[in-house]
Amino acid sequence: MSLDFVEYLRMARGTFRSANAEWEEPISPKDLLLNDYLNLDVALSELLLASKTLNINSNNSALARGTASTINELYATALSSFLMISHKQQWTHLMVLEEADLAKFARFPQQRLAHQFVGIKTMLWNSYHQRTQNDFSHAWRSFLKLGLNELKLSQANLDQAVREVLAD
Repeated sequence: MSLDFVEYLRMARGTFRSANAEWEEPISPKDLLLNDYLNLDVALSELLLASKTLNINSNNSALARGTASTINELYATALSSFLMISHKQQWTHLMVLEEADLAKFARFPQQRLAHQFVGIKTMLWNSYHQRTQNDFSHAWRSFLKLGLNELKLSQANLDQAVREVLAD
């Protein structure tokens, strides 16, 4: 089973249109995009902790000892945030990658995962502040590489986790 980015984008579109109305404390329309970037930043930070990439002095022991299912769920949550941002920025064309694109990621293994997390976050915030597709695209590809190659998440388990997150 492979990742179906087109289907994920379709599923995320419904969430994109309804989420704000369902929130207990809705935010202004001009802050929706920032909210998505912040949600993605938090999800990446939780993934960083759960993947034991970082030695941190933290009382959050649940995240610090992340299980494979926790990491899958956190990764799927972050992936859904990427999808939401791509809809709001009208960058959905950047999200669809083929199996051959994903296979290329294995050629360049990253040994220092903390650097990869920081790189993803830097590119994301550049894409937010400067509205640059290129930074967003690089962050997306680096994120996929992180999950599939460095964290060794299976596409089948990830597909299931993404579908569960998007169905909520």
